[in-house]
Amino acid sequence: MSAILYGADLVMYFMTMHTLFYDHDGDDNTPRSRRFFVIYSTALFLLLTINISVNSIWGERMWITFRDGPGGVPAYIMAEVSVWYQTMGSTSVVAMVLLGDALMLYRLFIIYGSRYWAIALPILIYFAAFSLAILELVLAANPGRDFFQGKNINFGTPYFSLVIALNLVITILICTRLTKLSKMVSRNLGSDSARTYTSIVSMLIESAAPYSLVGILFLIFYAAGSTTAISSAFGQVWAKLACISPQLITLRVVTGRAWGKEIITQAQSSLDFGTCSTSGAVVVNPGDGHIFTHASSIPEEASGKRNSSTRSLV
Repeated sequence: MSAILYGADLVMYFMTMHTLFYDHDGDDNTPRSRRFFVIYSTALFLLLTINISVNSIWGERMWITFRDGPGGVPAYIMAEVSVWYQTMGSTSVVAMVLLGDALMLYRLFIIYGSRYWAIALPILIYFAAFSLAILELVLAANPGRDFFQGKNINFGTPYFSLVIALNLVITILICTRLTKLSKMVSRNLGSDSARTYTSIVSMLIESAAPYSLVGILFLIFYAAGSTTAISSAFGQVWAKLACISPQLITLRVVTGRAWGKEIITQAQSSLDFGTCSTSGAVVVNPGDGHIFTHASSIPEEASGKRNSSTRSLV
């Protein structure tokens, strides 16, 4: 499964690079944003490559090279679980999660119209998870320690709980917002043109829903102290999705299929106008094109013409 997910990420990475370097004519990405996406996507891909490489080396040594050693595979795991390259692999996963969550926070900020209150709680959870991640890595690097056994679970459970709670909160907030805005986008662009933004697949990708759902399953088995094989299996898939989900979003952004500031501004403007118009307090002066949200805000020269040249939008 890890190899399949790595292959999927590899394809998306090269698609992103091809778009950024060779197929960016007519897109809305500035040179600065293109440089950022090149660096960001490459960093994610390198971190995932490190994780895959470490797991491959670990598996080869555990199941082939030292399989028949004293104590067999269990003894090898206990002796080598804190070897330096395993710690490097764990660090790469934490780094992928932090990079992916940072992008999700930014996307949440953009989708909510650059409103800081929308990311206030998620960003607090993000920094709390970052602190626990450092502590967990330090503890896991000690001899005989690892993420999935012993006292590390006491620290790992709060860390993974915060990270997955952050993913879940962001997913719910983004899905709620996109569901609300998609109606306005469909009305403005037409259902066929708006399908790029309003389809179920689009919402699942934009909100990183698969990443959140697999994270919940992983947390259940991890916190319950289930067998290492089960929890680590879900953990491996979750770790790969920590890279694939932001890579998918990046690909949509660079190809112009993601929710951007312009489309969100248009949808929000339509939504705000619709809210005002249904309140019965919007008055339009056809003579000069001004829109007044309250009758008391109409200038005197306009109010004099109100009876003959204005109409109320109810």
